Amino acid sequence: MALLVGVLASSCANEEFIGGNQDGQTGQEDGGSTYLDFGGVQRPVCPGRESTITGTVLAPNGKDPVPGATVFVPSQVPELFAPEVKCEACGSLGTGYNFWTTTSKPNGTFVLSGVCPGPRSLVLQNGRFRRFIKVNVPEKGTLALTAEQSRLPVRTAEVQPIDAIPRIAVVTGDYDKMECVLHKMGVEQFDLFEGATTLVSPNPLPPFSTLLADLSAMKRYNIIFINCTNNTFEDQLENKAVRDNIIAYVRAGGRLYVTDWSYDWIEQIEELAKFIDFEPGASGDTPEGKNEGAIGEGGLKVDGLIKDTKLAEWLGNFPGVIQTTNGQPSAKIEHFLPQWVIMHQLGKDVKLWVEGKVSSGLGGTINNAIRPLTVTFNFKNCGKILFSSYHTEGRDDESTIFPKAFPTYCGSSTSPQDRILEYLIFDIASCIKPIE
Repeated sequence: MALLVGVLASSCANEEFIGGNQDGQTGQEDGGSTYLDFGGVQRPVCPGRESTITGTVLAPNGKDPVPGATVFVPSQVPELFAPEVKCEACGSLGTGYNFWTTTSKPNGTFVLSGVCPGPRSLVLQNGRFRRFIKVNVPEKGTLALTAEQSRLPVRTAEVQPIDAIPRIAVVTGDYDKMECVLHKMGVEQFDLFEGATTLVSPNPLPPFSTLLADLSAMKRYNIIFINCTNNTFEDQLENKAVRDNIIAYVRAGGRLYVTDWSYDWIEQIEELAKFIDFEPGASGDTPEGKNEGAIGEGGLKVDGLIKDTKLAEWLGNFPGVIQTTNGQPSAKIEHFLPQWVIMHQLGKDVKLWVEGKVSSGLGGTINNAIRPLTVTFNFKNCGKILFSSYHTEGRDDESTIFPKAFPTYCGSSTSPQDRILEYLIFDIASCIKPIE
């Protein structure tokens, strides 16, 4: 099932571009701006006439702030994104040279200073989320963008042909609903694949197995979300071709977002297993048996310690989400299922976002011990993988024998853990940089 899938077939060759000098000649233009040569690029300069552009980069819903987005006046029209995944190291997206550039703060605000007056093109970008707008910059003044101007697009080519969002596949689940987080963020364009056993969609969806069997189809998605679910497609992991497809996908630049019981999509693939050592106990780089890490005590309410300063600052934008535990920023994390998956320890170069005190059930030996709860890691400095032991609030139709269709089961509330996962959607969608 494709949700508002749009094919970006338009060319940018005829796009009217107003970033700077159009004729490539040094001289006077845009009301008197002088153009100087910077490595073969004509950059406008206007001493004493510079202006400022301000605004807040927002999620597609026009409400939630987006931190770390790049805002720039480009020297040329940005290219269309490649139709497949690719290695996208930080600094490789957009044009090779931009006239003026800045970055949004944790509250999404930005100040772009020193801009010469006149008509300009402006790009707001976080990874493959990209908004392209045209503005008229005043002389020696401030241009404040509206929320609509600074909102990331809800779909590819929403307004301009080069407006873009990542292409996303979501594998549905019986217990998690990352598709609802995307929906609340305002993202309108992604594809659903059936991964549920009990809460199967009343509107037939293509099964996850069809995607796993087709590497070229996988590579058309920048991000694949695998929701926490029953052991619906675990038998696929016994197929070496499927395991090879997963590795080839992330090696090519794909991003995997995996939660709780779906952890075997990491643990059962030898090249990935070495990054996270799941319970029970230390096992080194060798994959353990299926479902052996599912030993967590259900019903826990955990003070999740936020281990990343920028994430903590961003969560502070939402009243009631951030609290303090033993002098550290934290967020209340709930909805742990019985036998949820516990991480034992992390390998080298794994980013720890959230940790907390947890316990195992079923006669286990973990009692109020600190364990990682949310982590990410890069693969070959090209792909990226996120694993979270917790997930979103449960579906609204969990207690019924008549499952609802998306998005009617999403509900309207947004929990603290939903906020954390929203932030990490923007993180996993962004360019690849070394783990700090």
